[in-house]
Amino acid sequence: MIAFSDVSTQYGKQVLFIDASFQLNPGEKVGLVGPNGAGKSTLFRMIMGEEHPDDGTVSLPKKLSVGYFRQEVDEMAGRPVLDEAIAGSGRLGDLHHELLDLEKAMSDPDTADLEAVLERFGHVQEEYQHSGGYEIAARAKACLSGLGFTDEQIDGDVGALSGGWKMRVSMAKVLLGKPNVLLMDEPTNHLDIESILWLESFLKSVPSSLLMTSHDKDFMNRIVTKVIEIDGGDIITYSGDYDFYVKEREQREANQEAAYARQQAKLAKEQRFIERFSAHAAKA
Repeated sequence: MIAFSDVSTQYGKQVLFIDASFQLNPGEKVGLVGPNGAGKSTLFRMIMGEEHPDDGTVSLPKKLSVGYFRQEVDEMAGRPVLDEAIAGSGRLGDLHHELLDLEKAMSDPDTADLEAVLERFGHVQEEYQHSGGYEIAARAKACLSGLGFTDEQIDGDVGALSGGWKMRVSMAKVLLGKPNVLLMDEPTNHLDIESILWLESFLKSVPSSLLMTSHDKDFMNRIVTKVIEIDGGDIITYSGDYDFYVKEREQREANQEAAYARQQAKLAKEQRFIERFSAHAAKA
C-alpha cells in the first residue's frame, strides 16, 4: 500500500535516512518508534507529500486516502463542534456544510434567485442522502462522545474550547473521514482513560491501516501487530507487538555486541601477526 524504497534524506549535516526501506500493507496496525529527532515526523510528512526524499522513492496508490492526526491545532471558530468535526469527512463534509448554507439562504427573505437556490438544494440533498449523509451526524456525535465531549459541548461553539479539546476535535475530523490509512502522532495526548479506551476500541475495529507514534507503550502494545524502528538512518521492521519489539531489539543488540567482540579479537590477532612478521620479506 505504502512503500519506502532506498530512501535517503539529510538536513545539513543531520542524516535522517540512508537507503531506508519499509512497507505498510492494507489493514496493518503498525507502531513507529525511534528517539526524538530520528525522523518520525519527517516520515509522516513524506507519506503526506509535504516533503520529498533526497534519493529513493515513496510510493502510494493514486486513489489512496490518508488521514493525518498531528500535534498541531487548526484554526477553529464560528461553528458548533459537531459541524467542525463533520468538516473532516471529505466530500460528505463538504455536502453537509453546503446544505447548511443553502438552508440559511432559503430562510433569508433577501436571498436573490431563490429558485436557483432551491434547485441546488435538491441536487445537494440527493447526493448527500445517497452518500449516507444523514448518518454522518449520528456517527460524529458518537465519535465526539467517545472522545469525552458532553452534549452541551457538541452543540457549543468550537472556538470556546481549550487547545486540548480542540485537539480532540481534530482527531474526530480525521477518524470520521474513514481514510484508507491513518497516521497518528501521539494520539493519547490530552485524552483521559475513558477516551483512550474508546480510541483503542475504535482503532482495532476500523479496516484502515494504522501507523502511529505513542509514548503510551501499553496503548501501543494492545493495538499494533508490527513495529518499525528508525535507528541510525535505517528503518528496521519487527513483526509483533511492542513487547516483542523490545525483546527482539535487546537480542539484536546483544548479537551485534558479540559480533563486534569477535571482530575485535580477530583484528587484534591479525595485528599481533603483522607486528611479529612485518620485517620478514616472505610474509610482509
